Amino acid sequence: MVAALGLVTTVDVAAERAKSSATSDAGTKAADAPAATAATTPATAAASPAAPSPADKPPRLPPVHDEQLPPKARLLATKLTKHALVDFVLESQNRSQAIARKYAQLLLAERYDEANHLHDEVGGRRIEWPQLTQQVEAFTAEHRQPKELVQYLTTSVGAEVQTFYFTANYHDGSEMGVRITVDHYGHVVGAAVGGEVVPASKRRYDRFDNYVTKTELSLPFKGTWTSTNATPGAGNGHYLNPNQRFAIDFQISVDLAPGQRSNHQGDGSKNSDYYAYGQDILAPAEGTVVQVVDGVPENPPGVTDIYYRFGNAITLSIGNGEYAVLAHLQTGSTKVRVGDRVTRGQVLARCGNSGNSTAPHLHFQLSDSPTLSLAASLPAQFVRVVRQGVAETRVQPMTGDRLANQELPPENEKRSNGRHAHN
Repeated sequence: MVAALGLVTTVDVAAERAKSSATSDAGTKAADAPAATAATTPATAAASPAAPSPADKPPRLPPVHDEQLPPKARLLATKLTKHALVDFVLESQNRSQAIARKYAQLLLAERYDEANHLHDEVGGRRIEWPQLTQQVEAFTAEHRQPKELVQYLTTSVGAEVQTFYFTANYHDGSEMGVRITVDHYGHVVGAAVGGEVVPASKRRYDRFDNYVTKTELSLPFKGTWTSTNATPGAGNGHYLNPNQRFAIDFQISVDLAPGQRSNHQGDGSKNSDYYAYGQDILAPAEGTVVQVVDGVPENPPGVTDIYYRFGNAITLSIGNGEYAVLAHLQTGSTKVRVGDRVTRGQVLARCGNSGNSTAPHLHFQLSDSPTLSLAASLPAQFVRVVRQGVAETRVQPMTGDRLANQELPPENEKRSNGRHAHN
């Protein structure tokens, strides 16, 4: 989804204000009622609920903002593509992010009963609740309620959980770090506030925002594909994760009607329904194979594998300290081994639906290390590309872009359109 610069992402604040307004109106009407109505019998008065006082209103939830985009990302995000559409949901990060944001809001508003509903009370991994609430209350007593929460980082810890980092900003200029961990099932399994959240990590992830790709990259497929989860901003599930910040999801889509696209034929219940499934995945540059993962079972559409996030994948060392990662490949389709030298355009495997993938697509990213848990994601700029039908010398794909290599005919688009025409 293309991020609008400066747009504040606020979770349920409007609903909370509406509730507060309705409560306030009810209190006003009760106060203005005729005295004769108020003069009820003692028994009736005891049975009638008292109008809520302002002190009984739940504290307002602080809005959640996305951290302001850096200048380079801001420039990219404001260049809307010709067919900028709502993103396809291909991976599971955004759902966990919404849960973490809601929990952080409820926690800092001291609405503990509501926050507690988001805990995992069955798995045994319980938060130190008294200690956590005491820290929140102590900070609130000194600085009052926070004016906003700003999300700035996401990390994957192990196979099952993601951790989201926020800064709570207060009206007096104070800041407090907040860290929320959410498991794959949507339960909050960890939380911390204050000094335990190391602020130094806040700037670790953005040191390559102005990076220019050193190796000449070609698009790793034949024909015309669509990029998604690529535009800078928190609406892109990759962007706040330092290991995947500039990753791109590629798939094949067809136009159904103005403003509507589909990445599959039929009902999309089988991997073979998807236009990208089984298509050849190519080496984006000359290089050496440094890692191959194969044998991870493929998912049925709509299901993800939480233990093997990249699924079947190939990592290439392409020189200049850059590593190309091609992930979610079809099981048993890899055609290379560790140590093999590959040439630009060589077939490496086929597109599949393995790992953290809800539908067949190619996850592509450029990294500064072959060890992905320690690597930083690098911007990937491709050369000699046709974007939206226009030849360009150098392109960093954005969400919604239709892309093809200049020297290769868009065979896949013709084949996909042909399949769609018979539906």
